[in-house]
Amino acid sequence: MAKTTKGSGENNRRKIIETAMAMISEQGVDKTSLAQIARASGLSKGTLFYYYASKADLIFDMADLHMERMTTALFSMIEKNSSPSWEIMFTAFFETLLTSEARSRLHLYLVREAVSGNDSLKKRFQQTYSQWFGLVDKAYAKMPGSQTAIPAKSKFLVAVVDGFILQRLLETETTSVKEIVDLMLKTIDS
Repeated sequence: MAKTTKGSGENNRRKIIETAMAMISEQGVDKTSLAQIARASGLSKGTLFYYYASKADLIFDMADLHMERMTTALFSMIEKNSSPSWEIMFTAFFETLLTSEARSRLHLYLVREAVSGNDSLKKRFQQTYSQWFGLVDKAYAKMPGSQTAIPAKSKFLVAVVDGFILQRLLETETTSVKEIVDLMLKTIDS
């Protein structure tokens, strides 16, 4: 029998989510069972099932935490600059989303699930993307110069980020964040 640990409800929930995120990022969802997650987190299967009756329930909480972390990181990078530039904003987006392979794998998996018919997850992505679009719009409004096509620019930025996540995971030739940002600056200015 596996040695298990006791903890508060929130600590157990956090431990389960963190363990699941790491395991799913490495093995994929299909190859990761709730029993494996319980064992790796040092909790009994009963404790895990108390918090998560199904893998789908766990994935929903993982999605929330994943999106919250990315959004918080992006907001803090941009908000700490009183007059953000496109360079700061692009760098924040790309560094946050491209520097962690585990986070990128989880992001891509969750996007796949959202577009494959998981309506609850799809709604969560729509809310998060709306936040990101608003973040770009807000930063853009603080910048001098033309204020044209703001909504299209924010959607373009998020689409480019998603594309580079996919390329990184497929191990195509790696492009540095600086090169990506420089290209984005040329694209936005034209």
